[in-house]
Amino acid sequence: MPTRVKGLLSAMLSAACYGCSPVLALGLYALNFDAANALFYRYFIAALMMLPILALKKETLTISMADLKALAFPGIFFALSTLTYFVSFNYMNAGISATILFLYPVFTALIMVFAYHEKISWFMILAMILSLAGVILLHHAEVGGLSLIGTLLAIASALTYALYIVGINRTHLLISNEKLTFYLILFSIAITGIYMLCSPTSAIAIPDEPLEYLFLCLLALVPTIISLELLNVAIAGIGTTLTAILGALEPLTAVALSVLFFDEDISFNLAMGIGLIVGGVLIVIGGERFKARRARVFVKRFNFIIRKTVRRRWRWKS
Repeated sequence: MPTRVKGLLSAMLSAACYGCSPVLALGLYALNFDAANALFYRYFIAALMMLPILALKKETLTISMADLKALAFPGIFFALSTLTYFVSFNYMNAGISATILFLYPVFTALIMVFAYHEKISWFMILAMILSLAGVILLHHAEVGGLSLIGTLLAIASALTYALYIVGINRTHLLISNEKLTFYLILFSIAITGIYMLCSPTSAIAIPDEPLEYLFLCLLALVPTIISLELLNVAIAGIGTTLTAILGALEPLTAVALSVLFFDEDISFNLAMGIGLIVGGVLIVIGGERFKARRARVFVKRFNFIIRKTVRRRWRWKS
């Protein structure tokens, strides 16, 4: 299979797999699992699944203290993003929550403008107007309007994911994608565990039904391991920009599965709101705001450490 075709298919499948997480989470909630337990078991099982992958690629589990410190900032925000995302499903339509999460490239661009003084362009302003109009339409699409708590949680998820994106792209980690994913999973397990200890309404629950184990294994495998591995293939084949554009399938998949399995209605306002948000995000991504940078890295070859200048691509996801 040609590399580009393989990359395109991988990007679409990765986005579709990630879009399955809301419906799998809602299935667990219907079995009296809360968000924290669903996430804790998701990442615990995913960590176990990652071990044979790391072994096959001959990766060690060790990491330097410098890399661990560099990973702490983005790792915490990655964990907070998934936690707020899953909790938001308790307050609003899962498809709408997934659509609001898809605003993370817009938030990423805004962080780069305000924190790192990058110039704001006309397409960035247009994207913000379209996204705001989309959120307003989503508000009118819900009977009684969007839940304020659910909306704030979904926005917090998008914002913390944007902070993770900026953090992971500004660190100088010399580790593989697989090891990076494994340690992000460990951070998520730790943060979710701390949340359960501090929350008066959440405590560790032991799965006791086969259906619960099925949903947890699917949650760990499909939107976590499979999605991230396909994402790496897609980035290598077609680059980060096109991969991020095809990521529009994530909220569309979430909405379609919510309608299919939970009988959620698609109104005109809902369809238009999703369309405006996706359109605004695609303008940001397609504008190639984030250009490749030259980075100084150390490359080990033939037992010698040499310094090499390479072009570094923007990474929208882990």
